Amino acid sequence: MKHIVFFILVMIIPVLLTAQSSLITKGDEYYNTYQYELAKDYYLKAIPSLRTQEDKASVNYKLGICFKNLGDSDKSELYFQVAKNNYVKGVIKPDVLLFYADALRMNGKYEDAIDVYKQYLQVSPQDHRAIAGMESCSIVPKWISRPTRYKVTNVSSFNSQSFDFSPAWGSKDYRTLYFTTSREGTIGARSNYKTGQKFTDIFSVTQDRKGSWSEPTPVAGGINSEDDEGACTVSNKGTEMYFTRCKAGKKVDEPCKIYYASKKGNVWGEAQLVNIPGFENYEVGHPALSTDDKYLYFSGEAPTGYGGMDIYRSTIKANNAGHPINLGPIVNSLGDEVFPTVRADGTLYFASDGHKGMGGYDIYKVVKDDKGNITDIENLKYPINSSFDDFGIIFYGSEETGYLSSNRKGGKGGDDIYSFVLPPLSITLNGVVRDTTDMLKIRTLKDVKLSLFNDDGLVADFLSSENGTFNYKLDVNKNYKIKADGGKDYFATSVQFTTMKIEYDTVINVVINLARIPRVIVLPNILYEYDKATLLPESTVSLDGLVKTLEDNPHIAIELRSHTDFRGAADYNMDLSLRRAKSCVDYLISKGIKTDRLTAKGFGKSEPREITKELAKEFPYFKEGDILSEDYINRLKDNKQKEDAHQLNRRTEFSVISTEYGKDKEQEKAKDEIPQGQPGSSIIKDTGREF
Repeated sequence: MKHIVFFILVMIIPVLLTAQSSLITKGDEYYNTYQYELAKDYYLKAIPSLRTQEDKASVNYKLGICFKNLGDSDKSELYFQVAKNNYVKGVIKPDVLLFYADALRMNGKYEDAIDVYKQYLQVSPQDHRAIAGMESCSIVPKWISRPTRYKVTNVSSFNSQSFDFSPAWGSKDYRTLYFTTSREGTIGARSNYKTGQKFTDIFSVTQDRKGSWSEPTPVAGGINSEDDEGACTVSNKGTEMYFTRCKAGKKVDEPCKIYYASKKGNVWGEAQLVNIPGFENYEVGHPALSTDDKYLYFSGEAPTGYGGMDIYRSTIKANNAGHPINLGPIVNSLGDEVFPTVRADGTLYFASDGHKGMGGYDIYKVVKDDKGNITDIENLKYPINSSFDDFGIIFYGSEETGYLSSNRKGGKGGDDIYSFVLPPLSITLNGVVRDTTDMLKIRTLKDVKLSLFNDDGLVADFLSSENGTFNYKLDVNKNYKIKADGGKDYFATSVQFTTMKIEYDTVINVVINLARIPRVIVLPNILYEYDKATLLPESTVSLDGLVKTLEDNPHIAIELRSHTDFRGAADYNMDLSLRRAKSCVDYLISKGIKTDRLTAKGFGKSEPREITKELAKEFPYFKEGDILSEDYINRLKDNKQKEDAHQLNRRTEFSVISTEYGKDKEQEKAKDEIPQGQPGSSIIKDTGREF
């Protein structure tokens, strides 16, 4: 019996090995001609019979490549992982680590991807693709946690369960849209052996006055064929189209090319090959016309490029292109740069898998300086971009709305068309007005008149609410100031803030503190040269604060009061204090305060200082209510206490002597401005949008 079993095994094993070899050989035949949809089926059948580590590494690596090109990142991750675990030097390339890391990144596994990128960089330390990929894994989670304000929505009316991508405007009024699709209704009965889908054609939709789009239909005329057509661009007049056509050969495909067609009536004429010098034997596609129709941007693969597919620009007239110019290393990378589009203002957008991004193809914007030189590119971030392939963006003119293509999860088919819109930025001012005269008894203030200003002038006047609050909707990129009128009892004040460079919905919180107008206010740190009236530089801080108070309170007039200690002759001290008060007045005048709002007065030693609650806390050896008179100071036994008392007596202060300054002139002016026959109005003016 044992001999019989052994005989059977000897006979079967070669048969199994031959079958396995045949499957792999057939898979390789399709794999080497980029027929990934067919190749994967043979490799999958071969997997159960794989015995050696070399075969496991090789077949799983190729399956990873197949699913990578078929847009299935989950399965590409799986098979690249198996290939990595069975890695045999010389059997598969070290780039299995790079592709495995890329698949992890596309699937949002950023920490795992970083670890694998690091492993790959130990083998290929200068590979920019891995460096960019690893850097991307560090920044993308931040983009996702703080997305841009764009709202992206799948356009179910456009999309099918097949591939739908590369939208392009067909008219200046944005009511005709072309796109590429592999849905039912395309020309030809064959399927694309690379994707398993039908060959793609160009379809169109039109929008009615109510904003509804029509059912997609193939464009009429000589554009669509039994081969792949797609990624088109249309001239301003809507009468010329450039598009990509990829011809499928029996064994080897011809390079994709750009074709041209003109429109007569509602029918497109026969397609003509666009002659692009230097690209006769190389792949080109994804045409995009400049805003003046004089230039054609396109993606092309040539040995002189920077990596895979690069973005080029040529002059164009009908089907004749000028010598193409590569857009250079700022735009082009070691990866592929594809699907360029041009916005109405001339801004160029494109997709790339070689720059820092979220994974797969990301959409980028080209930045130019005033001379038109390319200086940088900007990733449009999440949610315009995802960890999958995002490409082919178009805009409604200068508006922040339009369409893009993506194979992100949650779609209807393979590639889908998505709409996007940037909602208006919401910036809200929330505030409260408080009485902070006594910090231990802070209370809110109602019916305080508030005036809001921005760079353009007065925006609105309004009152604080019953509980002292207020709110207002602000505009972006403005500098604001809100001013609170203190009336007769409080100092007016103002608060400045800005909405410049705000990118997200924001609430700006403002607290306006009003202080009651006291009898006298001591100005801190007003210092003079010894025995002189010359202000020392450090005095300007306090005086500048007084300048702001006077500017915020244009109806008050003040008296500047200077005091000395009792040492020295009384007449001399009186004269010195007056000169010092005048020095303060002169400084305020130099800052633009009107002379008739200011009065200087010297008191010499005639008004010794009274200790307040606050001073008693700072100088605990003095009691609240003590008067620092000559007799009081002379009774002090401690020299430091005596010197502190002298210092407190040497002071400059101000008192409000009027809260009506200039009001009579304003009232007369207001009367003159009231139109004849209209009574004066007490309605609060509002030139903005309050809510």
